[in-house]
Amino acid sequence: MKVFVRRSHLLVPVLDREKVETSWTHNADSVILDLTGIESEDDRSRARSLVKESIRHACRGGADVFVLPNKALARADIEASVYPGLKGIVYPGAETSADIEEADSILSELETGRGIASGVLQIIALIDSGTGVWNIREIVTASPRVCSSGLDELNLCRNMGIIPYADFDPFVYAKGRIVVETRAAKVQPIGISHPYGVLPQFDDADEIYQQALRGKNLGFAGAICPDPSWVAQCNTAFAPPADRLEFFRETRRLFSEGVARGTAAVPYPGTTMMIDVPVDENARVNLELWELCAAREAEKAKAIEKQESTMA
Repeated sequence: MKVFVRRSHLLVPVLDREKVETSWTHNADSVILDLTGIESEDDRSRARSLVKESIRHACRGGADVFVLPNKALARADIEASVYPGLKGIVYPGAETSADIEEADSILSELETGRGIASGVLQIIALIDSGTGVWNIREIVTASPRVCSSGLDELNLCRNMGIIPYADFDPFVYAKGRIVVETRAAKVQPIGISHPYGVLPQFDDADEIYQQALRGKNLGFAGAICPDPSWVAQCNTAFAPPADRLEFFRETRRLFSEGVARGTAAVPYPGTTMMIDVPVDENARVNLELWELCAAREAEKAKAIEKQESTMA
């Protein structure tokens, strides 16, 4: 799978038309159109009928667009969602490889029937049960479509009978499993630091940033944003810090010169730090991620410029 940047996944209820129509204005890397939580059959039918139009709205700002179906109604919801412009689906409550294999089969069938290139639609696997956490390795390796995985912490609390508290994180082990297994499978782990996974807040931009940054330091590469107030903070937190770029560049230059001289470690001027292979590798990874983030921002800026010129 091509390397990608998705630091922010903005969650938008399909039936909230104002939020759908403005979703492209928030600079999210991804927009997730939410078909869950709809109780009446009439509303469910209406939501499905709106997905195709909603995809067009959501992708106007260059975001990758996903649809979150109901697990119990997955086939019908996915059939209502697969149209050109869709990047993939968010599979809720994955517990075994069979769940992902079934979703893969449905997507393959629909790609063939709707003029979409084979294998391009992706799957974000959300885990909301102890069984899913235990089986995370088989879930993220069940299909090459799986691009990301993360915990649905609120539903995991319900599944395990846990009452969430801000001062205690019951999912330290679960998050560790998600990060380690997804990274090992070259899949992107998504999540945010406790307590925002179970008790999200929206009115303190600096705290949102700090929680996202802690999430990055846990190993996550992005987060699902329940509100637009999270998007800019996640985009910044999950990217390399801009004020460290020169340090990373200088680290790579100094180490390269040292290797050329036959030295395995070199001092960083003005500090007691020694640059060795792990330090150089960290600098390389951060510089490559920065370039990917910059390219992603350029893509979105170009899409927004195109929309604004069309609307002028």
